[in-house]
Amino acid sequence: MRILEVITPSRIGGAEVNLVTIVRGLTALGEQVTVFCPAGRPIVELLKRNGIAPVTWKTWGKLDPRTLAGFVRLIRSRRIDVVHTHLSTASLLGSLAARRARTPCVASVHGFSGARWYRLADKVTAISQAVKKHLVAQGLAEEKTEVIHAGIPVEQYVPMPVDAAKRACGFDPSVPRAGVFGRLSPEKGQDVAIAAWSQVLRQSPNAVLMLVGQGRTRAALGALAKRLGIAHSVEFAGFVPDPKALMCACNAVIVPSRREGLGLAAIEAMALERPVIASDAGGLLEVVTTGETGLVSPAGEAGRLADGVVRVLEEPDLAARLGEAGRKRVQGEFSADRQVARLREVLASVARGGVT
Repeated sequence: MRILEVITPSRIGGAEVNLVTIVRGLTALGEQVTVFCPAGRPIVELLKRNGIAPVTWKTWGKLDPRTLAGFVRLIRSRRIDVVHTHLSTASLLGSLAARRARTPCVASVHGFSGARWYRLADKVTAISQAVKKHLVAQGLAEEKTEVIHAGIPVEQYVPMPVDAAKRACGFDPSVPRAGVFGRLSPEKGQDVAIAAWSQVLRQSPNAVLMLVGQGRTRAALGALAKRLGIAHSVEFAGFVPDPKALMCACNAVIVPSRREGLGLAAIEAMALERPVIASDAGGLLEVVTTGETGLVSPAGEAGRLADGVVRVLEEPDLAARLGEAGRKRVQGEFSADRQVARLREVLASVARGGVT
């Protein structure tokens, strides 16, 4: 198949990281993949670092006639069999262009987006059952929407003893450490983690909370830590392109989201055999099974989140058991091979069926 992958993000997040996994996987299976992303965006460098040379030009939002016409030319000149889009702007323009070029289109939805942006696609894949439910509730046809969980290349996630990982990162092995990984924004719930941390410190006074990521709430989160008197125990690591080493250096990984399509950070942490303390938001319940592969608390409840962290820090046998079970679950349910194989089936089926 000749596949055009289209994505138009302004930042790097789970969808962008997963696109790299998809492109590598499809290419390894012998498919011819062209990738488009807007010029001047962070994803251009992400793709290039991973050996992917994208087609790029400057875009101007959802109502961009030049990009629409450019997509049509790209589809025709490269004789694309199927267009595969990610995120709302790409899905609207990509599906319109595909229809003009008489080429089928599959749209992948990575979060709780408006269904209207995906109605023109011939098939929609949702990253979780929670996202599918959200789309169907807005009137998207259930039979048109299929769930394909995001996956990771598990072989690249090599567990490491936490003390050794801390030493490798320059951390004190005797200091308990937990991490939150993701962009700094209200829906990701870093403020809940900081509020919980003030309670964790009552049991582990020297423990450190590490926030890995960047975003618009950085200043507010720093101010919250200072207001709670725990700024000395909260580290801001900024954006880290490959956070696996930092994850390994954590006794626990916290995923305190208020909204979450699936939870790639939770999947990555589980693959590294780190216990996950997660909220019950959206697709996280499809990843983390409380008491088996992690601990789950109600979204937004700092007290319950703190209880889970303290339990993991104080019970190393529990932490080890959760970590081992988490990796097995990722190997079985959230591998890149599994995701790419299923996605390839969908793309091939839509390509054979043509435009509906």
